[in-house]
Amino acid sequence: MRRLRIPIAVLVLWAVGGAACGSPEVTDPAAASDCAELVEAGRAVAEKVLERLSGQTLVELEAANPGDPYAAILSLMRTSELDQRADELGCHPEELRVQACEIYGGLAYRARGEVAGDFLAPYVESCG
Repeated sequence: MRRLRIPIAVLVLWAVGGAACGSPEVTDPAAASDCAELVEAGRAVAEKVLERLSGQTLVELEAANPGDPYAAILSLMRTSELDQRADELGCHPEELRVQACEIYGGLAYRARGEVAGDFLAPYVESCG
């Protein structure tokens, strides 16, 4: 089975979030003022990806775009924006992973279908 290949630091950013005490939730990576807010933005990105993948199978994605079954979600993933902001803020991948693992589990209920489950699998593996 062909899986979406993304650096683990980016996966961790997508998988988690959680609003800081009383602060509005950050949903745009560019608006993050620290690593915790970047994790919040990553969660918002992951939620959009999971919504788009909900109920989809790899066969359906391949039928829609045989050359690149994940083309429909690549723009939603905002990989370069998340990576760039993590670099600008000096976020260490291990710091992001730890923050993510503490609270990412709330997304598991949104993983409906084979492809969405595959999308979340690296998060589960990195925290196990």
